Amino acid sequence: MKYIKIFLIIAIVGALLYLFLQDVDLRQVMGLIKKINPLYPIVFFIGLCLQYFIRSYRWGLLLKPHKKKIPLFTLYNYTVIGFLINILLPGRLGEPARGILLANEEKISRSSGLASIVLERLIDAFMIVLLFLTSLFFVKDNDSKFLGELKNAAYIAVPIIVFVFVLFYLLNTEKAFHWVEKVVHFFSKFVPARIRERAVSFMINFIKNLRLKLGAWDLVKLIFASIWVWLFYVPFYWLLMQGFEFGARVNLVDTIPYFGIIVLAASVPTPGMAGSLDAASRLGLEKLYNVETNQAAAYTLLVHFLIIAAVVIPGLVALWTKGLDLKTIKTMNTDTRESKNKNEEK
Repeated sequence: MKYIKIFLIIAIVGALLYLFLQDVDLRQVMGLIKKINPLYPIVFFIGLCLQYFIRSYRWGLLLKPHKKKIPLFTLYNYTVIGFLINILLPGRLGEPARGILLANEEKISRSSGLASIVLERLIDAFMIVLLFLTSLFFVKDNDSKFLGELKNAAYIAVPIIVFVFVLFYLLNTEKAFHWVEKVVHFFSKFVPARIRERAVSFMINFIKNLRLKLGAWDLVKLIFASIWVWLFYVPFYWLLMQGFEFGARVNLVDTIPYFGIIVLAASVPTPGMAGSLDAASRLGLEKLYNVETNQAAAYTLLVHFLIIAAVVIPGLVALWTKGLDLKTIKTMNTDTRESKNKNEEK
């Protein structure tokens, strides 16, 4: 099974890279990158590093029902460590890993840590779709068929995301949760007896923690922080575009649909977003703004390199700060799987 997964990952990455590199003149691409004013990539890099603090603050709000005060730098360190694991390993293992690592340090249940990650990602999905749809009211002179297809996909995504939020709420109502417990106990029959009790306890508490339990003011702060997480990104992508010839014809709001494509591509679980981000970025630039192929490829490669750098450098510093090493990352796959069968509820 392991080798089948490796083969599938290589095949997917290879196909996506082929799409990205098709008709690209790499010599010309490198020439375009060398002409860029260094100030543009430097500011882009700094912007990506700073946004982790906004993410960390919001994560603290999601965890507030379980622990009122978690130091911002602790949240920051495990946020960038999670992103680092996502870069190094396929399957986005950094998401559950950072929830588990933080839960261990802050003495909260792993189910709480993992549930906060699920809620965070669901909120992110809703916010990026909402941001994209809102931007369409301001995007002018772009009758791209591709943009219309993205709009239709966003309209489909919104009710699905809202449904999941409502489902999480309903599952935790008094009447429904009685049935949730019955379902969990029924499926626990297929779990080995030695871990059955812990698995049941973990799943029940995990489902409980999928419901937001915030006061009105904290909920308002969560909404604004979630909006700010994504609005903060966009100007830096737009600013980097200004270093290229095509940047003059793309305004700040026009950048949002492209940014939405990048976010969607980043969710594809390939190591280091290899192929997925590249193919999606080139497609978006060409279809949305009629960018010439080599210009699109040059911008994409520069963006990809800077994203990796803005994850690896803070991530390695955070590992050192927390006294962890790369061996921890290599074993995180096993630890994550085992965590599903353990429970630290006390």
